[in-house]
Amino acid sequence: MEYNSKLEPIALPEYGRNVQNMVRHCMTIEDRDQRNRAAQRIIHAMRALSPSHLEAEGAENIYWDHLAIISDFKLDIDYPEGTITEEKARAKIDRLPYTSHKARFRYYGHIIEGMIERVCKMEPGKQRAMLEYFIALQMKRSYMTWNRDTVEDLTIFKDLFVLSDGAIMLTPENCKLVINPNSIDRGGKQKIPKKMLKLR
Repeated sequence: MEYNSKLEPIALPEYGRNVQNMVRHCMTIEDRDQRNRAAQRIIHAMRALSPSHLEAEGAENIYWDHLAIISDFKLDIDYPEGTITEEKARAKIDRLPYTSHKARFRYYGHIIEGMIERVCKMEPGKQRAMLEYFIALQMKRSYMTWNRDTVEDLTIFKDLFVLSDGAIMLTPENCKLVINPNSIDRGGKQKIPKKMLKLR
C-alpha cells in the first residue's frame, strides 16, 4: 500500500495531486506546441477545481502563476505576459516595521493610554468627567481580565494618576467603579464602550 506521506509533497494542495501529476507529465512532452496545448488544458482543470480565483483581480494570471509554481518553474511553455518568475517568487520580502510603543501597564494596553492622553487635553467639565470615569471603568475591566477576579478601585485610580501624569485624580470618595463580573472577557479581548471609541 502506498501512503501519502511517502509521496511527493503537493506544491499547491488546493488543486490536488492529479493536477500536479498532469504538470509533471506536461514537462515530459518534447514538442513545444503540444506542451502549450497540454498546459492550456491543465489551466482549464485548475479553473474548475478552484473557481474562487476567478473573482480576483488578474484572475487569469493567478492560474498561470500557480502552474509555474507547481512545476517549480521548470515547465518551458509560452506563459502569458506578467506571469510570476522564479526570481520574483523567491525574492525576500522586507519585514514590516513594528511600532516600538511600549505600554507602561501592559494589561491596560496602549489604546487606553491614547484615550487618557486625549482626555487630558480636554477642558474640565461634565463631558471630561464622564470620560475619565469610563476610562477608569475600562481599566478595571482590563485589569480583571488579565490579573485577578477583583481589584480595589484605589489601585485603578493610582494607575490612572500615573498614566495621566497627575492630570486625572479620582478617589474612592468621589467615584465608584461597578462592574458586572459576567462582562469580563476571559479570552483577553477588551470591551470598550462605544462612547470611548470616538476618542480613538
